[in-house]
Amino acid sequence: MLPYIYSQSATVSFAGSTLMRPLIMDFPTDRQALEQRHQFMFGPSLLVAPVTEGEVKEWNVYLPQYSPGWIDFWSREKYSGGQSVATPVTLEKIPLFVKAGSIFPLGPEKQYASEETDKPWEIRIYPGADATFTIYEDEGDNYNYEKGEYATFELRWKDTEKKLEISERKGSFAGMKEEKILNITVVTSQQGTGTQAVTLIRTVTYSGKLIQIKI
Repeated sequence: MLPYIYSQSATVSFAGSTLMRPLIMDFPTDRQALEQRHQFMFGPSLLVAPVTEGEVKEWNVYLPQYSPGWIDFWSREKYSGGQSVATPVTLEKIPLFVKAGSIFPLGPEKQYASEETDKPWEIRIYPGADATFTIYEDEGDNYNYEKGEYATFELRWKDTEKKLEISERKGSFAGMKEEKILNITVVTSQQGTGTQAVTLIRTVTYSGKLIQIKI
């Protein structure tokens, strides 16, 4: 999840956002959402429901009112917003739900942010509405971003057209890889479960130029 977390952390630094978001920030008119003591949004897309009791195998999760719906991160099952759902839990898996109409970038495992790797990223699309996500990258181990040494590019999903657009890259920094392999997938009832490998729809090599991908 480092590409998602790192990019959202940049939004915190540059735009005064917050990564861990109480539900009042995104669903201020949903009274039942405001009554949830422990649930929170992690960035713009991920709803987290911590399990706060021991020896339970199921946890009740309230899904805020959101018309495109919610998709279980682990099972791929889609739910309408404005309802509570009983969700299976284990010691390894807590309830996680993704807003339909989200782009979720996932990267290879790393021990630290600046670790070098040529392994591909996964760009996972949760369909149901148009979506955008801005990827942020820098050197990962210093404050040179304060001097403007960083790069961004935007992912735009057009749900009706089933098209993903990857914008031109803006900016640069020392050691930046000019090319990046992106594995594109769209979550369906058959693919896109948790952190497991998925059936890829398309693999592209991004070199900083505009790409349009019809799914």
